[in-house]
Amino acid sequence: MDELEFRRRILSDPKHRDKEIQQAISASDSHARYAEDILNLDAKIAEAMRVDVPDSLADRILFSHNAVNDNVVRPRFMRRAMAMAASVAFVFGLLAGQLNWGNLLVPPAQASLAEMAVSHVLNEEGFVASIDEQVSSRQINAKMRPFHYQFDKSFPYHVYYLNHCGFGDSNALHVVFQGETGKVTLFLTHMPAEGKVNFNQNGMTGVIKPVGNMSLILVGGEGENVDKIARHLMPMIKSSK
Repeated sequence: MDELEFRRRILSDPKHRDKEIQQAISASDSHARYAEDILNLDAKIAEAMRVDVPDSLADRILFSHNAVNDNVVRPRFMRRAMAMAASVAFVFGLLAGQLNWGNLLVPPAQASLAEMAVSHVLNEEGFVASIDEQVSSRQINAKMRPFHYQFDKSFPYHVYYLNHCGFGDSNALHVVFQGETGKVTLFLTHMPAEGKVNFNQNGMTGVIKPVGNMSLILVGGEGENVDKIARHLMPMIKSSK
């Protein structure tokens, strides 16, 4: 090992002693003195770095930072803001082609209604699949009585299942009937809807419609025309108060 390599390795790590370093130190007094000098210098630097930090230092730094002239602070803030905006734009660009914007634009309250409705349908799909209670319109109106609404005409679809169910912090009328392409689930709940919202989740399509201070939710399979069914049913729902 030549002298230049020896000095480079000692400077990069004063405490390192492999076989080559030990041989170089043993073979040369100048190498030994140099290694000892660098080791002492490293110890002094470490000692100088061990300074007790006053408890009030953080407060003083914050105060000093806040007192800096706006001409200095503002450019730094603007750089950070622009960097953040660029990052957001980059992520937005990556995701833009993958997001279902129809779902993203559903207001939070309606999104919650949609998620609860879809969750109900998925969780009870196996249970109601083989049920056919052949429910009558009279039975439907009897179940609607606690909600103070009723259908003023015969329900226009074959009904397989009818019950009440828990729906978030409220209760709901739960009806499963035959749509145009498959089974459709209807929920009538005390949870209000601000306006009509269509949604698509987990391979299902749905619509939320306000009924007074309540919500009518229809959930069907992909391709089911739930809007058409809603247009058919809504004029038939009347207040029973």
